[in-house]
Parts: sequence; structure tokens; C-alpha cells
Amino acid sequence: MREVLDELGVSPEVLAPRNRVALDESGFCRLDSYVDAHTADRMITEITRLIDGSRQGGTLHLKGLIDQGSMFDVLWLRPALLAAVSHLLGPDFQLREMHYRAGKPGHGSQALHMDATDRAGPGTWRVCTAIVALTAFTSTNGATRVVPGSHLDHHFKPPHGHRPHPDETLLTGPAGTCWLFNSHLWHSGTRNESDEPRHAVLIAFHRRNSGPTLGFEPLPSAETVRRLGNAAYLLL
Repeated sequence: MREVLDELGVSPEVLAPRNRVALDESGFCRLDSYVDAHTADRMITEITRLIDGSRQGGTLHLKGLIDQGSMFDVLWLRPALLAAVSHLLGPDFQLREMHYRAGKPGHGSQALHMDATDRAGPGTWRVCTAIVALTAFTSTNGATRVVPGSHLDHHFKPPHGHRPHPDETLLTGPAGTCWLFNSHLWHSGTRNESDEPRHAVLIAFHRRNSGPTLGFEPLPSAETVRRLGNAAYLLL
């Protein structure tokens, strides 16, 4: 696995020191200008085409983006992101899920939760998630909320239902921003009070052979494996 990461240009030096500290202490870090606005718009157009005619509820979903062509590879095959993932999970990890999620106006609110089935600690984190904003995340359109430091607090008690937490932070930023957060961090979507869907792609990375976590996708198609070459090892 180390050889695969080396080939992709992933090393500890790629991760900015401030992001290393943010991941350790707050449980998340921010990668600005991760994709440009034109690329984000193209992805929304393609995703809209792919979900056209499907039955959708208050939140739009599309799983399996890995198998939807090379357009979406740029969302995860990035040294800075993979270095951050390696910092949390160690070098032996895999990408288990990449899906689109967009809360429609009036929807998207969730209770605070973790994306792991148990508590963990430094050196034993099992899952982390990158969220890429395809449109701006604002204080009113359903931006993800996190409670900084809650990944380290094994006695953390979330508020009842969808109520706010006094220490929560909204992840707000322009289209193209990426956040990586430790999925043992308490987090959730918030209600979209705007007039447009809040478009985003979520990418889940798991420590290899670390036990059950919440949700997974089938193995990638043979065509995807051929397209990605050695990088496909991160999916298998």
C-alpha cells in the first residue's frame, strides 16, 4: 500500500502542518479551492442527468460515483486529501463509498451522529469522510455541522433530536471547498432554508480490515479498475 501512495505523490510532507493539528485537535480540516467552479458546475450537470427520472425524496442521492467515469476521480485522487486520510487512518486504508447528497429546500436536517459503530482514539480511528461542496455551503442552505473535539470525548452526549449543540460549528465556504473530518466526530446535515438544493459529494475512507462501519458500496466495476490502474488498490 505504501508503494501505491508513493506513486500517487502522497507523503506526510504534503499535509500542511495546520491541517495535521486541526485533524488531531478539532477532528476536521479544510482544503480550500479543492476543485474549481467550472468543474463543480460540470459535475452538478452530469449528476442531474444521472438522477433524472429516479424517485427522490427531500434529499437527493446518487451512489456509486466511482463507477460513473473519470470526471469524478479528481474528487479523491489528490495527494493532499490522501495524505490527510493517511494521517488519520494509517497508510493501509481504502475508499469504500463516494456518493452525491443534496438537501432540497426545507430538508437535510439530521441529528448529530458518528459514522462509526464504536468509539476509538488516536491510532485506532477507523473511518473518515471528505465532503466536497459543489455549491457554496452557507449558514442557511444546510451546511454540515460538526462539534470540534467531540471525537476525543467518549462521554459526549448529543442533544435530543435535531437540536443545536452549543459548541457546534458550521462548515461554510465557497463551491469547490473540501473538508475532511474524522467520522468519529459528531456531525450532521442541517436544514436547508434557501431556495436551491445544497449539492455535495461525500467520500468515505475506512481503515482496511478494521471491522464493521456504517454502510459500504459494492466493489468497483472491472472497467473502473482498468481506468484507475494501481490506484484501484485503494478501492479493493
